[in-house]
Amino acid sequence: MRNRYNDIQAHQAEVVVVSFGTEFWVRVWLEQTQAPFPLLLDPERAGYKAYGLQRSMARAWGLRSSWYYFKAVVLRRQRLHSSHGEDTGQMGGDFIIDRHGILRFTHPSQDPTDRPPVEQLLAELARLQDGATHF
Repeated sequence: MRNRYNDIQAHQAEVVVVSFGTEFWVRVWLEQTQAPFPLLLDPERAGYKAYGLQRSMARAWGLRSSWYYFKAVVLRRQRLHSSHGEDTGQMGGDFIIDRHGILRFTHPSQDPTDRPPVEQLLAELARLQDGATHF
């Protein structure tokens, strides 16, 4: 998403990172990943619960995720970022919410690798703009 951030902003949309982690470690993650996005902290996970985001250690560390991390480290020689003791079983998600607070797109992740392609999110933003839904 970082590489397509300008395209997202061209749709007059914003990416916001929501985390239940501590401010210190989330800021470390933002620095390590060079993510330019605004950050909201939700230590009580109220938003996670409201959007139905589940927690599952089995899915977080299942075969699909393990294979993803194996390829990242061994084949692509990527460096993984530490969770710093944070809950790695909490699933995330991707959502598009318009300026009126109406939920326009939902994608609750089934595991840490389950994210919609940025192209899909951009297409959804374009569709919403064409339909005169303003953010």
